[in-house]
Amino acid sequence: MMIDCLQSYQGQVKEAMEEFQHGARSFYRANDEYVPHWQGESREAYELVYGDLRQIEARIYATADDLLHEISMEIARLRRKIEELQ
Repeated sequence: MMIDCLQSYQGQVKEAMEEFQHGARSFYRANDEYVPHWQGESREAYELVYGDLRQIEARIYATADDLLHEISMEIARLRRKIEELQ
């Protein structure tokens, strides 16, 4: 039963990451369309925010990868335990 719960959670994490990727792609499309025309202080301020967003995005992907890895490891551990008991 625990394996089923973990697999469900794993699927939810993957789904959330797909939604996040969709949002990131939309942001980058808008960025490519509008930002090249900005200049001066507006552009400089935006570049700072853009850099922060890129760092946050990288942390989100790294956290999701770590979480998915840990879930997979726990599922494997539980399966080994079940095999030992049989």
